[in-house]
Amino acid sequence: MEEFHHETVLDYLQSLKGLGPEQFLATYKRPFLVENYLAPSSKIKLARVETISELELNDLHPSSSKGEDESLLQARVITLQKRDIDSSERMIFVGRSANNDIVLPNKMVSKLHAYFRQVPGSGVVQLVDMNSTNGTFVNGTKLAPSVKSSLQDEDVISFGPETKLEFFSPASFCRLLQELS
Repeated sequence: MEEFHHETVLDYLQSLKGLGPEQFLATYKRPFLVENYLAPSSKIKLARVETISELELNDLHPSSSKGEDESLLQARVITLQKRDIDSSERMIFVGRSANNDIVLPNKMVSKLHAYFRQVPGSGVVQLVDMNSTNGTFVNGTKLAPSVKSSLQDEDVISFGPETKLEFFSPASFCRLLQELS
């Protein structure tokens, strides 16, 4: 089955509502990065966020507090995958340059900042800093260049001081969406 690519948490929430949890997990098999919705300065740098109407918000969860939930629903979602899906390369490159698999348009992100790597035969995803100028951090701890660091669900990854993304396995991301609905 072909994977669909969405921009925001709201897009994926609507997809979950249409598919149901089991089919959602069968459709979306790759880990996700969600922009850190608690860090407004990151939104400015990553922004391609669409405005959600109050009607759409009320349809999704009428009794929730608007501020934080609206920020989360508008947060950008990035699927952790190679740009060229047919590539046998296991490294998913992240950086400011357009030739990266994941492009983070922020001057504090190096042209080739870091890469993700899935350990073959497992669900383990590792992150490696490529000697970036402003560093790569996981939950506030700076990664040493070229050292593989295994990621856990909901780890907050910082590429430089301004770009923060939260890591989710497909199952954990599905649970987050279920909590929102």
